[in-house]
Formats: sequence, C-alpha cells, structure tokens
Amino acid sequence: MFLVGTYELVIDAKNRLSIPFAIRRKLAEHSFYVLPGYRLRTLALYPERYFEELRPVPPVEALSEHAVQWRQFEYSQCALLVPDGQGRILLPERLLRRAGISRDVVLIGVQDHLELWNRDDFEQFERSQWQSLADNRARAMEELKAFARPAGGGSPAGRVDE
Repeated sequence: MFLVGTYELVIDAKNRLSIPFAIRRKLAEHSFYVLPGYRLRTLALYPERYFEELRPVPPVEALSEHAVQWRQFEYSQCALLVPDGQGRILLPERLLRRAGISRDVVLIGVQDHLELWNRDDFEQFERSQWQSLADNRARAMEELKAFARPAGGGSPAGRVDE
C-alpha cells in the first residue's frame, strides 16, 4: 500500500467526508480506523486490516503501566469508519472537536495512512516545508538510508552484518 497526494475537501454538516476516488481505487477495502494523528490537530486514517496488523496484541500482564494506559487511551479514541455507498465516512464529532478540525480540510496520503488536517494548518505546514525543502530532504534522506535494503535482500544500507 502506498498512499500519496493532497486533497482539499469539505466535511459536510453531518460530519461526512468523501474519500477521493483516487484513494478508494488503490485499496482493496474501504473501511478505516480513525484516531488522533502524530501531529496535534490532525487525525490519522488507517485502512482497517492494515491497522489491525500493525498493532501487536500482547497480554496486558506483559505490559508496563505506561503501555497499558497508552493502549487504553489510543483504543478509546479509535473508531471504525465504514463508508456509505457514495464513499463517504462519518467522522465522530468528539474526535473532530478534540482535534480542533473544522469543515475545510486537507486529506493527505502519507505512505501507509491518510492524515486529515485543517486546511489552514496544512497550508502553513506546507509553506514551512517549501522554505527549507533542500535541507529537509537531505536530512530526511540521510536518516532513511538506515532503513533501505539493497536489491535482493541483505542488510540495510549503511550497516554491515558481522
């Protein structure tokens, strides 16, 4: 799965958001889990099966109190969104309110998930990234090299297995 793009959308009066066709056609399924995003004032949307595969299910006894509390909070903030026949999902009012998301939004593809931003917040973020594009790209590429694998498998680039 590889989700990309920027889509300017509007959440309707019933809190429904139309998932763009370009995204729907890439996915075998169209249901999403929504939860607070990595960045404040955003929501993350993960395809249902992918999200369930990402989350380990260790027994509660094997977790620290911190991990138990984080798991309780994160799952309490999640909602499974099943689209209607027109490809719209119903966003929970409480998540929109807590994230401070208004009607005018931007939905972006971030490789394995989607992020929902207030349009003004995203435009500000986008401007800040353009201002230092070359430096940000160089720094990110240097960090990402550690995760790259050469063709045909083997160890990640920049690492030597002994």
